[in-house]
Amino acid sequence: SESTASKKKGGLRGSLQKENSSNKINIEQQVLQSNPILESFGNARTHRNDNSSRFGKFIELKFTSSGTLVGASIETYLLEKVRLISQAEGERNYHVFYEMMAGMTEEDLDSFFMSEYSAEDFKITSCSGTYDRRDGVKDTDTYEDLVDALEVMGFSAEQQNEVFSIASAVLHLSNLTINATQGGEECEIDAENEHLEPILQLLGITKENLNQ
Repeated sequence: SESTASKKKGGLRGSLQKENSSNKINIEQQVLQSNPILESFGNARTHRNDNSSRFGKFIELKFTSSGTLVGASIETYLLEKVRLISQAEGERNYHVFYEMMAGMTEEDLDSFFMSEYSAEDFKITSCSGTYDRRDGVKDTDTYEDLVDALEVMGFSAEQQNEVFSIASAVLHLSNLTINATQGGEECEIDAENEHLEPILQLLGITKENLNQ
């Protein structure tokens, strides 16, 4: 028979199941390694806490009657979406943006069209004027933890590339500019903006699609 224990804890939205004893370590590792992913994409520096969770999370752990972990169901909710575009002075956007720029290799930065930029160059990471953490944790280290966690959680290289492509595109999107047309009654994307082409490449869309 099975019993279930539940508590609030960091984790990925999804379900992990153990089929036999040989999977025990993998299930436990996945439950633990879901936390660095959630912290990168859902935690940020605030006035009071350099690693403040800006969303709710709930994890349900499933055990056998003998106490063996056999699976987990994880939910996340209520992400503070406004932080993505605006932060108070002394606070930061979500960790992942700073981690990518600090921890990626030059080759990776180039592939995501970020080799010529820093956190100070993007509107969503520079509006507060705050770029570091006060708790001594380095973004380079947490980026390594993030990549390791993605691998443990079973993200393929292609899936990881898609995740970082979207995150990179969000950075470039924050610098996109809009021009008024038709006497100010309509508008269109500024075709001369240097961030436009990276956005199109990263998201695999056309300028016409984006204008719509």
